[in-house]
Amino acid sequence: MIRQIISATWKDLKILFTDVGGVAALFLMPLMFIVVMSAATQGMYETDTSDQPRLLPVVALDRGPLGAEVIAQLDALDGIEVESQWDDDALTREQAEALVSEGDRAAVLVIPADFSAQIEARLDNPEAAASLELISDPASSTQFIAPIEAMVYSVAERVAESALAPERIAAALSSAFAGVPGADQLSLADISFDAEATSVVTLSRVAPAAMDVEAFPDSYQQNVPGYTVFGVFFIVSAISSSILREKHDGTFRRLLAAPLPKPALLAGKLLPYYLVNLIQVAVMFAVGALFFGMELGDPAALVVISMALAAAATGLGVLVATFGKTEAQIDGLATLLTLSMSALGGCLIPSFVMPEFMQSLARFVPHYWAMQGFQDVLVRGYGVAGILPEAGALIGFAAAFFLVGVWRFRFD
Repeated sequence: MIRQIISATWKDLKILFTDVGGVAALFLMPLMFIVVMSAATQGMYETDTSDQPRLLPVVALDRGPLGAEVIAQLDALDGIEVESQWDDDALTREQAEALVSEGDRAAVLVIPADFSAQIEARLDNPEAAASLELISDPASSTQFIAPIEAMVYSVAERVAESALAPERIAAALSSAFAGVPGADQLSLADISFDAEATSVVTLSRVAPAAMDVEAFPDSYQQNVPGYTVFGVFFIVSAISSSILREKHDGTFRRLLAAPLPKPALLAGKLLPYYLVNLIQVAVMFAVGALFFGMELGDPAALVVISMALAAAATGLGVLVATFGKTEAQIDGLATLLTLSMSALGGCLIPSFVMPEFMQSLARFVPHYWAMQGFQDVLVRGYGVAGILPEAGALIGFAAAFFLVGVWRFRFD
């Protein structure tokens, strides 16, 4: 019995390894997923260390000593790297908002011109407060921004309290011991007291002025578009497998008798899958709206970006079909591309937590542009005009995939 089992196993192994490409895909898929996800998420696990600090540009408008002290103490923290200059010049608010709007930085700290003056005014006016602003992309998750907020607030409050303490102590001593001979008075070093219960510093999180945003995103505004884009590209495997079967069955050879050019025949083959993708997007966003109360933003803009996304996914299906020679190769290659590109493009984790080189690479996959387009509509409040760059990029991917696929495609 054992001999028969070994013989059957050996037979199936020989059959399996006759398709070298299919076997290679079995190993490449998890390997690529491990590499991409490990590189993409290292910022989530290593941030706040000297090796992987959070980059924090600072717009320093305050010319007093306290604003400079806040910057110095932030820069001294192990998990923060302050950037007070950009292109060798002092960073301006306009540049800061552009950095956030264009996705180059997740957040920028603005220290107003009256920061030091407002802290000093607290001695005479208990209602005075020094304000700070943290400009951040509304699509940035609270999990990522909250640690930055906490560090900035604690440093600024400590600087303010340290600046006010000597004057408060001196004033209190002067009042309490006005009638006591100098030799009997306590020294300043011997006195301690509790700080005020109310904060001296306020920190507000704001969006760039160009972004029409009323609320910051929740998990659904990341996960619904993220997993929708992730799911849409699984159509690649279905398209490629269907094309392969029809080639093996000789269907395409019979279709060549029709008075239609080859690209038109191939486009007709893709149209049903394109429509399925659009239905898939509609269902996913309907679930997000109906069950989770997710605001959908401009419907026309959602339609435009969804149509461009569906085109990119179906185009990739044609391209994969031209490279896969067997069912196993196609399934492996389609899954490899879908998982790797989804991870790199920000579908599984937000792209802003990735290292900078990963964020740069993400621009070379359609998933990134689809995510940016959906976030522009859902979170940033953009209309059709605002998402045209992302839609254009997706159409560019679709055209490139389709044209290369048609060029390489063999109908027999």
